Amino acid sequence: MTTPLSRRPGVPTLALAAAAVLAAAAAACAPTGPANDATCPSHGQDAVRPTNGKMLGFALNPKTISYHFLDVRVDTVEYTWDTSQVYAGFACLRFQTTDSVHINPSGAFQFLMSGSNGAYMRRHLTGGGTTTNDSVIGYVFSGCEGTGGTYQLQTDNSLSLNWTDGQQTLILSPTGLSQLKGDTVWSSVTVSTHADSLHGAWRFAWIREYCGEGF
Repeated sequence: MTTPLSRRPGVPTLALAAAAVLAAAAAACAPTGPANDATCPSHGQDAVRPTNGKMLGFALNPKTISYHFLDVRVDTVEYTWDTSQVYAGFACLRFQTTDSVHINPSGAFQFLMSGSNGAYMRRHLTGGGTTTNDSVIGYVFSGCEGTGGTYQLQTDNSLSLNWTDGQQTLILSPTGLSQLKGDTVWSSVTVSTHADSLHGAWRFAWIREYCGEGF
């Protein structure tokens, strides 16, 4: 589970899978390797990256992950995230702060990731007179999200993220929604096409947690 994403050809990557299915009617795809792509940085050492002044950290809480993908255009292809399984990895968002309690209305943010950030998802397939129910490994991030950028806290407490690098997909893309609620950032995204015959939805929480904030 801790093997870099770039070394896992053929294994479903959730963040890429839904995008690939929507674009090319494929149920999964292999991530591209960051080693030879300047726009796809490796996050293996991001946890020791210097902060931009004081920053508040919000770590992804694996138990809050909700992912459901359903394609019924011909047969049935369904994936559901299984929160009962062990989650391998760690991810954190850091935002600038002045008082060490609240994030500033605007400023710099950083994205940190280590490990595979993967676990198992339940798979249900029907077609051709057969039904398959099993589990496959899925990943929350593609591995190409970037190292950060700048943000703006809107009046409705949503966070507008302007990335300076990387390849933003789904939950961390401009189509995704990140909203600050107390000490928690909730991120979500929904994709739909073919009169909702193909539908995918992500949601999970980033919980206030220390992750090398430079205090």
